[in-house]
Amino acid sequence: MPEDQDEEVEIPPMVTFTSGAELLVKLKIVPNMSREGVRRIANNDPAWPFGPGREHQYKKIANAQAMDTEPFLTFFRARKTRGRGPARPKPDDE
Repeated sequence: MPEDQDEEVEIPPMVTFTSGAELLVKLKIVPNMSREGVRRIANNDPAWPFGPGREHQYKKIANAQAMDTEPFLTFFRARKTRGRGPARPKPDDE
């Protein structure tokens, strides 16, 4: 297959923070993402759909927290903010 063609990406029914980050990149929803990035968003974005008191709950698989893939992808596709946010200004070297 030529490099410029997208490979068929299999969408699993559930993702973990790690596999979810990898899936976001494979689907080109974000240019890069790590499990830590997904966790940071989960902890700081009030619209995050998973957890106690939220629309969707985490599920325990082995020692990992798993999430249904559909609401996970829906959240990231609708998310307006990309990346970590604006760069902090550098201190003046005076």
